[in-house]
Amino acid sequence: MTVARMIVDGEAQVARFVPRGKWPLLLAIPDEALPTEQARSVLPEKYSRADAVTNIQNSMLLLAALYQGDRAMLASALEDRIHQPYREKLCPLLAPLRDFPKQQGVLGAVLSGAGPSVMMFLDPKVRAEKVKGKVEARLRGDGLRAELVMTSIAKRGGEASFLRRSK
Repeated sequence: MTVARMIVDGEAQVARFVPRGKWPLLLAIPDEALPTEQARSVLPEKYSRADAVTNIQNSMLLLAALYQGDRAMLASALEDRIHQPYREKLCPLLAPLRDFPKQQGVLGAVLSGAGPSVMMFLDPKVRAEKVKGKVEARLRGDGLRAELVMTSIAKRGGEASFLRRSK
């Protein structure tokens, strides 16, 4: 995992860590694309202090959950008040996958990037192919289609030349 903050002249402060434990992911990619420009157009000009504070807190809890390998904390940290409530109408997969029953092996679901793809964190104690089958059935039952891709958090990601560690 890499967290970066741009500072000056193309330099950034960068922190990297390897998440503890296994974090299987299932990516649901719909047939239709969503241009980033369109996804941004539905966002409000201003947010409430409560929404901003909640998102900052959840970002920190998400990092802690991944670092500690805490699945319960991860599930609660995925709540978003800045992007998803506004983009949900443009991303038809989000609601049914975010509300997927936890006991069926999905810890939580979030938009992937600006959407419309949805990334689901799977419970590593449940067989991933079984969860994938349940997700396929749920989408089919809702009249939705998506390519489902099994993946996981990479132990080593790409590197960009503009990301330099700040001392």
